[in-house]
Amino acid sequence: MTWSTILACILIFLGALVMLRSIMYHKNLMFTVQESIAGFSKQTSGLVKIHMAFMVFFFFAYLVVIFFFMSQIDVIDELVIGLIFIFGAIFVYTGIIIQRRAFDLLNNINIELREYAGKLEENQETLLHLNENLKQEIKQKEMAQQSEQLKSDFLSQVSHELRTPLTSIFGFTKLIKKDFDSISSEIAAVGPSATKKDRIWKNISIIICECSRLTRMINNVLDLAKIESGQTTWNDKPTLLKDVIESSVTAVEGLLLEKASVSLKIDTRSSLPSLYIDADLITQVMVNLLSNAIKFTDSGEITIETMVSEDTLVIAVCDEGVGMSSESLDRIFDRYYVARNGNTLSSSKLGTGLGLPICKEIIEHYRGEILAESEFGKGSCFYVTLPLSMSDE
Repeated sequence: MTWSTILACILIFLGALVMLRSIMYHKNLMFTVQESIAGFSKQTSGLVKIHMAFMVFFFFAYLVVIFFFMSQIDVIDELVIGLIFIFGAIFVYTGIIIQRRAFDLLNNINIELREYAGKLEENQETLLHLNENLKQEIKQKEMAQQSEQLKSDFLSQVSHELRTPLTSIFGFTKLIKKDFDSISSEIAAVGPSATKKDRIWKNISIIICECSRLTRMINNVLDLAKIESGQTTWNDKPTLLKDVIESSVTAVEGLLLEKASVSLKIDTRSSLPSLYIDADLITQVMVNLLSNAIKFTDSGEITIETMVSEDTLVIAVCDEGVGMSSESLDRIFDRYYVARNGNTLSSSKLGTGLGLPICKEIIEHYRGEILAESEFGKGSCFYVTLPLSMSDE
């Protein structure tokens, strides 16, 4: 064996090792590519298998040639060399086609990724725009809250300032009326003097009535401002609902005396539960509902009814007054809204539009609910629902 034969065998053996390493690397690479790009097409998969077969062929061909060289078997003629070269050309060409198709596939994926990246940029711009809008809305909401707080503070301060002189006017007017009644009873007035006396007495009565109405309006503004600002003191203690209803009826007896054609009927259970609530505030709710019922009922019956279920207590105040339209019914609990149906346009019946909103705030504080039903021209019903979970029993 000549030195050239030995060198050729060494070179061919190194080639076989390189081919074996290429087979293993090619196999792992194809598996990785298939998993990453969800597989090749059928044609490309066939070419990959052919390429792998040629690699295996060349590996064993190298070993066979080494065996022939070392055994000095002279069978490698022109035909074997020709087969090796044609197979080598097919092997290289197949590898180039596989690489080209893999490149096209990866290029398509790259194009899709760029399109996806473009959509992500558009979505990012949209999100940034929405974020800016959200920041502006938050800022506007904060400004609105600050404005609402300033308004509440202003109303509270102005109400306090108005109540002081109003109290003086109210008090001195009552004193004047008292003195006037005392003097007029001692002096017998006839003719023009009697007319003047009646006119003066009537004017003083109007002043007292309007002072009383203005005081109620100011107190409503103060009450709502306190509730919204969280400054209301809730003096909760065990309270019998029967006592609350009785005290509320007593408070509106004066209004009932002014309307002889209006009657009040109380239909309550003999034993109502005791709830852990503020008696004065719940009484305020009942007085407000009863006052409205009396105010807007010229003739007919006003009823107070109570119903107790397993977990709630319902107090219903119904009247046979002018009622409300569906539009007014939807807004009756809005602040400063005044229902304007029928006789409600009368100045003597207009208020601040705060009475029912205050009732709603008080009832909702106790996790309750206040609802209204009404039919224009036939009357209204207000339902106050309180949970029995506040029961003191």
